[in-house]
Amino acid sequence: MSIFTKRGDQGLTSLYGGTEVSKDDLRVWCYGTVDEANSALAIAHASLEFDDLKSIVREIQNKLFSVGAELASDENQRQKEGERITDQDVSRLEDIITGYTEEFGKVTSFSLPGETPVSAALHLTRTIVRRAERHVVTLSRESYVSASLLRYLNRLSDALFVLAKIEVYRSFIRRVADKLKKPQSAVAVVEDGQGLSPELCDRLRDAALSESLAMGVPVSLAIADAGGNQVYFCRFPGALLVSIGIARNKAYTAVVMKQPSGNLYEAALPGGSLHGINTADPNLVVFGGGFPLFAGGAIAGGIGISGGSVPEDEQIGKRVVAEFERRIV
Repeated sequence: MSIFTKRGDQGLTSLYGGTEVSKDDLRVWCYGTVDEANSALAIAHASLEFDDLKSIVREIQNKLFSVGAELASDENQRQKEGERITDQDVSRLEDIITGYTEEFGKVTSFSLPGETPVSAALHLTRTIVRRAERHVVTLSRESYVSASLLRYLNRLSDALFVLAKIEVYRSFIRRVADKLKKPQSAVAVVEDGQGLSPELCDRLRDAALSESLAMGVPVSLAIADAGGNQVYFCRFPGALLVSIGIARNKAYTAVVMKQPSGNLYEAALPGGSLHGINTADPNLVVFGGGFPLFAGGAIAGGIGISGGSVPEDEQIGKRVVAEFERRIV
């Protein structure tokens, strides 16, 4: 099959269905711009390192083929095949937008494109989609264009914005996490502690780092084994030095007491059932930020978070516990 046919040498092309139009016909501008957007999106797909985002980008590319095909169909072909883009496709984009916005938080400012090569490609695609949308709106004034297709293009640019934001967010977390893996005076060597493998500890660290960055609160993370012995420690950039010892003691407390360290506050007060316990053992902490880790009903270890206020430490700690529970299921 020959790549060239010479049928367009006179500046004419055929729509799906056989209708011949000029190559600068508005309909050709519409599906040509959608094709341009698909090609720009391919740059992002080729470089993406996050499997879920890569899958979504490929899904969108396939949908853009359908968008282009619908726009390239003449009236007879459209009536014959029906509409290719549906309200369900629009809802799918809305789910993507909602789901990933929850991961990186509320957008409070504009983003300057180009923080990573992938996000730059996604932003470029977003602007091309906006141009395609403008062409299609113009086309809709003189020819039939389905409402679902118009909504899809409008929602797609928002989805691409969100995908660019989440890619930058995750890439930043990965860079910081990779840096923390390198030997530093503030990062202890990981030992294998009763089910807390180095790989699992890394995942717990990443969860703490993600929440810490989202909140803007640098902290230290300590992980203890089932005997209360520290097996993993990490101080995130900017965390107070005093947080080092406190995080370790919170993890120890959570293990030996088999409950969150914040639960001990009331009991340690004068008249409480555990009054004076933290003076009997100076390593015990009686405020929040320490959490036990249970596996199969048995204590598997504990984590300690220190560096923010008690509510902030507890919020980060709960994120780490949730990650632990998700990983051991």
